[in-house]
Amino acid sequence: MHRISLFTIMVFLLTGVGCGPTYVENVITSQGGVIEQNGVRLEIPANTVTDSVTVRIELRGAGRQDHEQGYAILGSSFTILPETLVFQKPALFSYEVQDTNVGLGAEVGSGFVPLADAETSDGKVTANLWHGGKYYLIKEPDAYGIVDQAKADAGLLIVSDIYVSNYVRNFKQALRQNGYDLPVWLFVYRPDVSIEHNARLLHEELADLHSQYGKFRLDVVSFGIGGLVTHRYLTDSTYYLRDISSAVIAIGTPFFGSNFAIVDNAKDGSSPFRFVLIDGMAGYAQALVPGSDFLSMVKEKRSLPGYHYYDDPSENKNFASLHGQKAMDGSFPEEIAGDGLVPLRSAMLTAIEPASFELDHYELFESREVYNVATKFLLLYRSFNWPMLFSDVWNGREPHSRVNETWEREVRLHLRDDADFDALLEYNRNMLASTPTNAVLITNGDYDTYPAWYVQEKGIRPDVLIVNRSLFNLKDYVRFLKRQGLPLVISEEELDQIKHKKTDDRFVTISDQLIQMLLRQTSRPVVISTTVYEPKQYGYPLKLSGLVYEISESDIDVGRTKQLLYEVFEYHSLLSRPISSFNENIQNMAKNYAATALSLSSALDKPGEYEEAIRAIEFAKRFAEEPIFFYNEALIYFRMGERASADSVLEKLLATEAADPKLMKEVARIYNENGMSEKAVKILAGYLEEHPADKEILDLILEYQGE
Repeated sequence: MHRISLFTIMVFLLTGVGCGPTYVENVITSQGGVIEQNGVRLEIPANTVTDSVTVRIELRGAGRQDHEQGYAILGSSFTILPETLVFQKPALFSYEVQDTNVGLGAEVGSGFVPLADAETSDGKVTANLWHGGKYYLIKEPDAYGIVDQAKADAGLLIVSDIYVSNYVRNFKQALRQNGYDLPVWLFVYRPDVSIEHNARLLHEELADLHSQYGKFRLDVVSFGIGGLVTHRYLTDSTYYLRDISSAVIAIGTPFFGSNFAIVDNAKDGSSPFRFVLIDGMAGYAQALVPGSDFLSMVKEKRSLPGYHYYDDPSENKNFASLHGQKAMDGSFPEEIAGDGLVPLRSAMLTAIEPASFELDHYELFESREVYNVATKFLLLYRSFNWPMLFSDVWNGREPHSRVNETWEREVRLHLRDDADFDALLEYNRNMLASTPTNAVLITNGDYDTYPAWYVQEKGIRPDVLIVNRSLFNLKDYVRFLKRQGLPLVISEEELDQIKHKKTDDRFVTISDQLIQMLLRQTSRPVVISTTVYEPKQYGYPLKLSGLVYEISESDIDVGRTKQLLYEVFEYHSLLSRPISSFNENIQNMAKNYAATALSLSSALDKPGEYEEAIRAIEFAKRFAEEPIFFYNEALIYFRMGERASADSVLEKLLATEAADPKLMKEVARIYNENGMSEKAVKILAGYLEEHPADKEILDLILEYQGE
């Protein structure tokens, strides 16, 4: 048998007929190899592929396509097959060209990502490739930064992503069709430098335009990595020129990074977008590795930009992060609960962001629905900011109805589902129904305050004075509430002097100090919404009554809570469809019903009212199915002597949560402590068969067997 040279194993060159491709292919082993033809060369180092694989390069013509960002697809494309091919080391691609302003772009979505490390010199364009797929010969922009602008007092700045397609052009068209008539400027991201460098470039470009045009203020819509450029610009006082309006929108931005910024994760991933950051940012993708110094800075300055509030309220921003969520094959968060490139949590810059679109990362960029929603946010957000609106209301320059009107427009854009909106109002009506007559109700955040104000304006429980815990740190709000009848005994001089403080290693806000004062008065009842974080910190005993806590020694008002849960509260909207289909924030609100019902069950269990306790737990399960509901229900059945019913409850739990070893051990413990040790051992033994090295399980089996 003759030994055949590695570089000549099964080489085929076929010239297509008509519009068919020219291709060359080679069997590549772990020793590496070279494939070349018609000016194309692919050098594959040793140990780049683990198994022998036939690698084909197809050369095709490609019609020229020009893009707003200044890129253009030129006349050639190269497809490396199989498209699923992943190189363990980068392969070196080269192609003979005549022009110097030429690069290589990897096809993705409806466009391409320019390879950040592509270089042109000595008549060749070269680039490191990590994977198969289609690549285009591209013309690179003549300039980066702000490339499309005209003199104006106001306008929109689009900050582009590393991705190139027609999304900028299409978004501009959607803006006009939706009534946005301001001039549109474009900042083109430069891929061969860092995000920090791009933020500095944005600063320099805007400073230069100010020198030409004078003052202007811009709305901003940022795509992908462009959102990080915008955030960096806005939150660094050495960059920010106070020229951005209150409307700031991001689309598909990984504010807290992506696991696919790590090349080994990209190799192991399944998402079609897993190499985008490596391709489009090269070494600068390290900034997007979760926990990086850059992302730590983003997290620290996640407010946009909070430090300007005190000297200029007009500098507060209304921000929305539009993001996708579309499950894919794979085990990374980006694939399981993300858009294929950005995990869901990474897109959530603030605690409450608009509902996810059922789109992958690049569908998000190309979606007409996303464009329409972004435009509506722009038109709303550029007209106000919340601190200035509140100031106008609290000082009598605007009616409170303006808050409700504005909130409704905003929350409908956030939720984009009438059922979510209706369920939110329903919850707040039920919270107000829990509140005693003429009471002061302390609330926590957006979803237990704005909708409560909204339904009050519709005539529901206007006797209740709502005090938002966060806003209560602002003294204009305190003064406004006092004029509305808040029984807070504090002079103007004392109010001016009160400040946040630290006592016993605990930070105490102005709001918490004022709530302490409010709880001491007796002229008007004060209750606390169950949504408020750590309500016991104020040092008063709390009694649960529906969806609020009253000040009282007993733990729960059993009679009142039963009446509210079973007779008074409305659930028509929430139970009109599966709760899992609602917005995540609505699902979390629904858990408060379940928590109240669980507390009711525990209170009924103590005196032996077992049937009523079971009823309360079954009621809780309508809103959430937490393991503790099943534990408690089984224990009540055991106390009732109904072992079969207890067994049935625990079997249902195991059927849905069998893969959770902690839960399985807890179920086994319950069986063992209630005289069913054989069942406990059987459950643990089944787990031990699949995990024979788990010594803790073995010890529990021996313990339950009495050995």
